[in-house]
Amino acid sequence: MTIPLNPQARLEAALPAALSRLRATPGAFAALWCGSAARGEGNAHSDLDFHVLVTGDKRWRANYVVAGVPVEAFHNPVRKVRAMFAARQGDTITMFAEGRPVWPHPDLDALIAEARALHAAGPEPRPLSQQARFRLVEEVMDARALAEAGDPLHVLVACRAAGLATEALFEARGWWKVKPQRWLSTLQEHDPEAAHDLHTVLTAPDAGVRQAALDALTVRVTGDLTYREGGSDPAPVP
Repeated sequence: MTIPLNPQARLEAALPAALSRLRATPGAFAALWCGSAARGEGNAHSDLDFHVLVTGDKRWRANYVVAGVPVEAFHNPVRKVRAMFAARQGDTITMFAEGRPVWPHPDLDALIAEARALHAAGPEPRPLSQQARFRLVEEVMDARALAEAGDPLHVLVACRAAGLATEALFEARGWWKVKPQRWLSTLQEHDPEAAHDLHTVLTAPDAGVRQAALDALTVRVTGDLTYREGGSDPAPVP
């Protein structure tokens, strides 16, 4: 009797076949395994993600399936990866900082070291602009109106506003952005109270409790929930 593999084991079992295909790519000379599976957190819906170093002047993305597992591979010359680092592209920096080399090369080792240093330093904090703050407060007030009216749409609007507030909080505090799947764990590491607020918005059955948590989460980045004067500069109409 064959015992089915758990999701992480299934992903790891497909790794040799995926790596064989990567090695057959013309110009490829190194590969970094990244994403949830590389962190040992793969689930039934995870794929295998790779950053592949290539020679030449072109970059591309490839998607395919090996051993029943979907694969996504990003192919870049070394200088393009360094350009993405210089542009502070958080997703690329995080992948290289957390990834696992499965096709080693000195150039890949150097990029991993650079990414880890950048990741540890964090991005420059980016406070909310007045326009972004206005839009966020407006979303929260729209949610509050639905909560007071007992409208079931409050769940949807509150969660949408919580997403905006969470993204704004990451930028304002100078934390690298992560996928929504990692918001709670990352917030728990940096700000447990903010993690509690977000968890409450997502899980509280009572609209009043949900709204109070949304208010608290938002105030962490806006300071308060008052409207302030602002706007954009006049722009020519084409």
